[in-house]
This record gives sequence, structure tokens and C-alpha cells, in this order.
Amino acid sequence: MHNVHIKVAMEKEFLSVVEISKIFSIHKNTVYEWIRKGFIVSIRIGNKPKSPYRISRKAIEEIHNSILKEMALKVKKLD
Repeated sequence: MHNVHIKVAMEKEFLSVVEISKIFSIHKNTVYEWIRKGFIVSIRIGNKPKSPYRISRKAIEEIHNSILKEMALKVKKLD
């Protein structure tokens, strides 16, 4: 079920905070923290303070690739 959700979400151009939290198996508050700290570039849909954030699929792919590179470096250090 989890992989199906990821596949469907990654076919979209922009993803919600909840979709990203499911893709990375993290709490949605962590995604909000990443946005606040500038780790993820996001846009807001609307002009109200509680307007939802949307994050581009490209930004998520870049984060994913960065995580994979970091993991590869850690594994290489263990060798």
C-alpha cells in the first residue's frame, strides 16, 4: 500500500506536506520544519496564513538523491 501511494504521488507535479511525509515515512511536522529551515523550497496555494504548502516533485527527487548520496558515503567509510 505504501509503495502504491508513493507511485501515485510522484506522478504529480506538486505534492502536499502529507504526501511528502508518507513518501519519507516521517511526521508532517518534520516536513513543515524542513520548509521553515529552507531545506525544501515550497509554494503556498492562496494568500491566507493557513494556506497549504505545495512542493515540486523535482525538489523531492533532489532531496531523495541527496539522501542516497549521503548514505553511499557513509557505507563507503565503513569499508
